[in-house]
Amino acid sequence: MSATTTKEQELLPDRQLLAWLRGAHALEDAEITGESLPFVAAAHQTLVLRLKPEPFAGLRAEAREGDLRLPGLLASHESEAEVRLEIDTEDESKHTLLVRPYMPEPAPAHTIDELVFDRVHNAWEGSEAGREDLAARVLRASVEDASGPSFTLRTVARAALLDFEIEPALLARLKSAYRPEDMESLPRRFLRRQFRYILTGRKPSRAFLYLDELGMLDWFLPELAAARGLTQNRYHKHDIFLHSIYTCDAVPGPDLVLRLAGLMHDFGKVDTRREKPNGEATFHNHEVISARHVDRVLRRFGFDSALIKRVRFLVRNHMFHYTAEWTDRAIRRFMRKVPIDRLNDLISLRLADRKGSGKRQALPRAIKDLIRHMDEVRAREAELKVSDLAIDGHALMELGMPAGPRMGELLRALLEEVRTNAVQNEREALIERARWLMASRNLESMHGK
Repeated sequence: MSATTTKEQELLPDRQLLAWLRGAHALEDAEITGESLPFVAAAHQTLVLRLKPEPFAGLRAEAREGDLRLPGLLASHESEAEVRLEIDTEDESKHTLLVRPYMPEPAPAHTIDELVFDRVHNAWEGSEAGREDLAARVLRASVEDASGPSFTLRTVARAALLDFEIEPALLARLKSAYRPEDMESLPRRFLRRQFRYILTGRKPSRAFLYLDELGMLDWFLPELAAARGLTQNRYHKHDIFLHSIYTCDAVPGPDLVLRLAGLMHDFGKVDTRREKPNGEATFHNHEVISARHVDRVLRRFGFDSALIKRVRFLVRNHMFHYTAEWTDRAIRRFMRKVPIDRLNDLISLRLADRKGSGKRQALPRAIKDLIRHMDEVRAREAELKVSDLAIDGHALMELGMPAGPRMGELLRALLEEVRTNAVQNEREALIERARWLMASRNLESMHGK
């Protein structure tokens, strides 16, 4: 048996956790299921286990009464559908176990979670065939008659989730079995879940390329399919289709909002593309049309309105262009329009956009200059102002100073002394200092009068 590779290890649950499971009497009959895949792929130490109804009911009752006797148990939460266990293994690593009752038959036998994950599970337990598939990063169905649109879409989604290749023989079988009319039977909730798996996987582009090869992309996401073969300009190595999916890949981490924005930010280029005599294309106001596509596509999949709003904002504003002519006032308007958290998202999207072009990698100088200008404006606004002093003009009038220009000069002199820590910004200290300045007529000399 070959040694575990680094890439294998990325997909293996912690060995201490597996050892813990073998010694946990209350869970000795539990099985790790394919529902663990999203957690394992994201390097989270979380596993989903299934128990038969009777032992699950017993585990749930013990969790409810606080009678669970499990080594290293930190916390437990129970509901009708699940017992959540937070545990600490011998190496002091924290893990989460989601224990659920067995699904009614025949559902588990027909999900890609179970059919494909068997191979990965065998690798954990030492199966030579499973280890070979894991090391080769290949998805292989464990039954020969697995077919149907849901199986196909699940397989494609898991390929993106894990960044695995689909075994050529399985891919050929899926392609020959595909019929567009079968897709109509798939529930919107199922489609949304698979779309989410694809977008938050290790390599979303893998799924979109497989969907294209299988002939499913035109049905699943026609807006993306329409971008195939549409060239751009000297700043882009790829056509709009490849640029879109590679930008999605380039978003750091499985952030659903950013991945959606990366995928859809240029959908409007299909509608706005105009080719110049030299063969290069222009895409005026494509971000406006792309934002409209966001609404249509995400509503079709049934995503919630709050998520749609965030994605639409990023897509609509991803073309912001800063120049040295921007005044502080323009910067303040921009900051009111784009809060700091959204600015960070916009910058992440712009960087992914550049990486997805196939030519440019670094953050544009204009964006660096924008960030510096914003920091300067924030720093100036954060400075202490006259209105922040612990005394005001009324206090000076009580000291006998008449209202007028000299009152403003005195307050500014006090502000400067507070800024330089010559005096504390406290009422009594400032009154004492103001009285001294007024009596000694030091105000004029401080201002060169």
